[in-house]
Amino acid sequence: MITIQTLSKFPIFEGLTDDELERIAALCREEVYEAGATIFEEGGAADYLYIVEDGKVALEMELELRPYASPKQTTIEVATRGEAFGWSALVEPHTLTLSAKCMERAKVIVIRGSDLLDLFDSEPHTGHRVMRRVTQIVASRLKDTRQELTGFLRGGELALEYTPEEATLIQRIHDFINFRWIAAMGVAVLTPFANNVLGIGFPAPPVYIIAVGIALYNLIFWFQARSLAPEDTPDLVKKARRFAAVQSVVDLLALTVLLHFTGGIENPLVFCFVFHIIIASILLPYGAAYSLATLAVLLLCSLIGLEYFEIIPHVHLGAFVPPDLYRQETYILAILFTFVTVLYVSTYMATSIAGELRKRQREVASLRDRCLIDFNALEEVNKRLLELDRLRTYFLGMVSHDLKAPLVAVESYIQVILGGFAGEINEEQREMLDRSSHRIEELLDLISDLLDVCRIEAGQIAQEFKATTLSEVIEGSLEDVQAMAKEKGMNLRVEVPERLPVIHAATHRLRQVLNNLLSNAIKFTPPKGLITLSVEDKGDHLQVEVMDTGAGIPPEDLPYIFDEFFRGRDVERTGAGLGLSIAKKIVEAHGGEIWVESPCTTDGKGSKFTFTLPKKLG
Repeated sequence: MITIQTLSKFPIFEGLTDDELERIAALCREEVYEAGATIFEEGGAADYLYIVEDGKVALEMELELRPYASPKQTTIEVATRGEAFGWSALVEPHTLTLSAKCMERAKVIVIRGSDLLDLFDSEPHTGHRVMRRVTQIVASRLKDTRQELTGFLRGGELALEYTPEEATLIQRIHDFINFRWIAAMGVAVLTPFANNVLGIGFPAPPVYIIAVGIALYNLIFWFQARSLAPEDTPDLVKKARRFAAVQSVVDLLALTVLLHFTGGIENPLVFCFVFHIIIASILLPYGAAYSLATLAVLLLCSLIGLEYFEIIPHVHLGAFVPPDLYRQETYILAILFTFVTVLYVSTYMATSIAGELRKRQREVASLRDRCLIDFNALEEVNKRLLELDRLRTYFLGMVSHDLKAPLVAVESYIQVILGGFAGEINEEQREMLDRSSHRIEELLDLISDLLDVCRIEAGQIAQEFKATTLSEVIEGSLEDVQAMAKEKGMNLRVEVPERLPVIHAATHRLRQVLNNLLSNAIKFTPPKGLITLSVEDKGDHLQVEVMDTGAGIPPEDLPYIFDEFFRGRDVERTGAGLGLSIAKKIVEAHGGEIWVESPCTTDGKGSKFTFTLPKKLG
């Protein structure tokens, strides 16, 4: 008896009430299968849905992983405790797409699919919940299956995949076999046509027997060709070439016998030997190709000689050629000279072209293997770099945090001394303490910048996002830099629309960006200069610009201005060079972009920093 407590633990029935689970439990039964048992096979009728209660079940699919290879059962995924399989029982056409085999002793809950569908029809609310979970589970499983198959194919690429040379050789062997089927049928069809339509006389029964023989041995070759798989032999090319050589020899013998019963040297089809030798030249090395060409010459000469000296009877092609043509020496020599010339020239041309192609294929295979090895090495290096970057971020965050606390304590002690709470100090001591306090403040600013870099790179900035307006950010930033601008007599011009849309952003971080850009503009612009802050609504985003009338940025510095720890060549060496880098990271964390123009294209002097922010409503 299946309890509702048991069913409630399975993801497929998540969220169902006890009453709904009780009705489903009434449809369930338990079955136990031993290790190695087959629960169902691919292609059968899908009648039941199965849920693993205990054990492991391998879900397999018959796949033809390589061309012409026999299909093999391949494990697609493994169903473990709480996972369901046999989904086809719930969807038409109710045909199984996988086989299920137990990897170990397994206990499964079985539900007849038709009974479950009837329940869903009577209780649509229950059916909707269950089928929604089924959709989510199947979608997730399809994604996992694709990743597993991709990993399987990538993992076996070097060991199990045909090389270009092997793939071409296997393809040509199968083409050779297919041509032989056509040849056998062609002989069977052309024989009555030549006898009855063209009136060429030769005995048909022996020819039919030869055609049947060709078909029979070709069937044997066809079965043997399917066993040519890279995992079956460490030297596939040699095995395939031996197989091709055997086929060629058998074909030459069959063609010689066929020629004997169809006129011998009288038959113009004697030059069909050339086709076989060309095919052999494509498949085989140079030496084997020339050996077969020589064999063809010997077989033809033997046939001609045996018939010429009447050792074997000559079959005359009646009504086609003169009856004594096979005994005319001039004709025989002419045919043999032409045959030998064409045969060896064809062999030379075919082997030259095929050899060059094989050479190129080996080069391609070598390059492919090198690329795969380099890719794997690069992947490992990339993983290592990511790990080092993670450790760098962690180290910076930890060290920066641990450094900040004692520095703050030291700063507080210095302020206590400067305030006279620890006794009177002279002017020289005060000046030294003031300098120390200033250096500590700079160091604290550097540590704060490093902590900001760590937090932004760790993605923590997303936790600060909330609904805000850019007007609020600008107002706060102007308050922060007002004193600095007033000290240098700067004129701050603000061009902001009256109404700006609500955006989803980290207010404090955007204020940090503006503070950096405005303080830099004030710092590098001569007294009485002009700083302009403008905002423009661009439809799908807001564009913020900060322009100054300073000396600008040297052209050689522009490509590196947003790099970490970069400081310009012609500026005062203050700060760690992290401000603009942090500003860029913050803007990009908001989905925007930031760039600089110098000199400013608006008035041809100074610099203009621009950044964008997508209009994400809060």
